[in-house]
Amino acid sequence: PIQVEENSFKSGVRLITHEVVSSGIIYVRLALDVSMIPYEEVTLLPALITLLNQAGTSDQSDAEFRNHIDTVTGGVSADLELMTVKPTGWDDDAKVLPGVNMLSLLFISGKCTSDKIADLFAIFEKVLTDINFDDSKDILRNALKSSLSSKKSSVASSGHHYVDKRIRGRYSVRNYIDEKIYGVSSLENEQEILDSIEADWSTFVLRLDNMRQAIVNGNRNGMLLDMTGDGSVLEAAMDSAEDFLVNKLPLDLGITAPPTPDFRRVDHPWIAPAREEMMKSDPIQDEGIVVSTQVAYVGEGGRLYDVGEQVGGSTSVVSHHLTTGYMWDVIRAKNGAYGAYSKFSSSDGVATLYTYRDPNVPDNTLDAFHGAADSILQDNASSSLTRNNNAAITTAVIGTIGSLDGSALSAEDAGYVALVRYLRGESSISRQKWRNDVIGTNAEDFVDFANRLKQWKQPSKAIVASQSAFDEMSTRGIELSLFKAQR
Repeated sequence: PIQVEENSFKSGVRLITHEVVSSGIIYVRLALDVSMIPYEEVTLLPALITLLNQAGTSDQSDAEFRNHIDTVTGGVSADLELMTVKPTGWDDDAKVLPGVNMLSLLFISGKCTSDKIADLFAIFEKVLTDINFDDSKDILRNALKSSLSSKKSSVASSGHHYVDKRIRGRYSVRNYIDEKIYGVSSLENEQEILDSIEADWSTFVLRLDNMRQAIVNGNRNGMLLDMTGDGSVLEAAMDSAEDFLVNKLPLDLGITAPPTPDFRRVDHPWIAPAREEMMKSDPIQDEGIVVSTQVAYVGEGGRLYDVGEQVGGSTSVVSHHLTTGYMWDVIRAKNGAYGAYSKFSSSDGVATLYTYRDPNVPDNTLDAFHGAADSILQDNASSSLTRNNNAAITTAVIGTIGSLDGSALSAEDAGYVALVRYLRGESSISRQKWRNDVIGTNAEDFVDFANRLKQWKQPSKAIVASQSAFDEMSTRGIELSLFKAQR
């Protein structure tokens, strides 16, 4: 259930409510557009969010402020969300998206009981306007050092996630931005931020404060307040919500910010500079990510569907079948990798095959990947797919439906899922079409996917492994552009 009110309480802010059973708890999310931040400053956003989550205020230390939050609420946090949205008119379709329509939102989220709603909004106001940057150098320095250490360890222990993100960042501008902020590229960015902090903290604080002011003084039509809870809790929250939106949410008394564009109709402003940077510095190429490890994480990907091309739900069934069939039987059970996966995204049209904790020589795994499509074609030729009343296809369909449905959502998750679907422009018609396609998957769909996989466009590789593994590959004539993740 979702209800949308534009210009709620004449504040200019959109109010979205979801009435669900929540046992007296209200879940609140304030979203603010951050698209006005210049692209060259985008990598600073995680640092800003770190301080919003960890620093103190003008009259409370970081410990005192966090203790106050924990005393009156169930928690308050800030997050950055880069959300792909469908172009206007595509709501009911499942097509490969252009990758230029997206939302960039700063979320301030919290939950509390109905008697603490005013306290929750007061905390939101402090997080937005009163976080003390000046005295937070040690907090940010320690957080960045911890993040860098954690990410470097993560690349070595969960390299398959970075491999998949790195590959997808080569085929979509939106995915490129995501990789820059959260992928392997973020290691260099975070080190540069650390260097900036040490070199001139006062200048760095000024940059952060300029970002904060630009965000909170952005046009109200780029903001939304989302609330989820029981009907009685939502009703009890309305007075506090009105007071916050009308009287407490910062209002720029100078020049009014220009209206936030409808990013379902126009390109996001980060797209053009990101595309130019992408073409110059990160073209489609085969890469090796060097870490200290005894195993490898091997990935290869390519485009199966072009932008604007219709994609059916059967693609998710065949991809699931590859993960539980060929990838499991050959790369896990036979070759000894701890994990092997097939992943296809209908939003970018890109398929990836990748492994987890793979003890094999990387080029042997790549050779095994190239047998994935043939395995489907051979199963079809031998009638293995249709034997026993389509048992293999039915098993894959059941597994895919299970991943679609998942477990029952909590009230908090139900509200968030509804919000994301609304913002992305995902209609119930498109979701039902997808589900019908999944259920109706047949052998012809398997063959079509396999043929596309055999002929995928602009394929590229990303491998996390040790320097010695890449040296050995080089002696066999396999050259990759190397990136050292652990310096």
